[in-house]
Amino acid sequence: MTQTRGRPAFLPAILCATALIAGIFVLGSDGYLIVRFAVAILALIVAVIAMQNTAWPWALPAVAVAIIWNPIYPFDFSGTLWAGAHVLAAAALLAIALLFRAPVDSAPAVRRRR
Repeated sequence: MTQTRGRPAFLPAILCATALIAGIFVLGSDGYLIVRFAVAILALIVAVIAMQNTAWPWALPAVAVAIIWNPIYPFDFSGTLWAGAHVLAAAALLAIALLFRAPVDSAPAVRRRR
């Protein structure tokens, strides 16, 4: 059985970064709550994937994003610095998406009876 390396957190990290960038355009509106939910959930998914692969340093930025953008106990930040935080968090999640690699076992070939 061969062992290859894949990017298991690629899709949730890209989606989270996209939600963060989209969140800049809805800051201060009612739609921002949806962005908070999406960012927090996707960041937690990225963190869990990193922790399952024992890559703790990759989980730390995702956990920080999930805490800061949580919709249950929201931090009331606003202004240019908050928009900059969106860009910084999106960059961190893009880095996780592109640089975090984990071993993935390839599925063994299934023999069929004839």
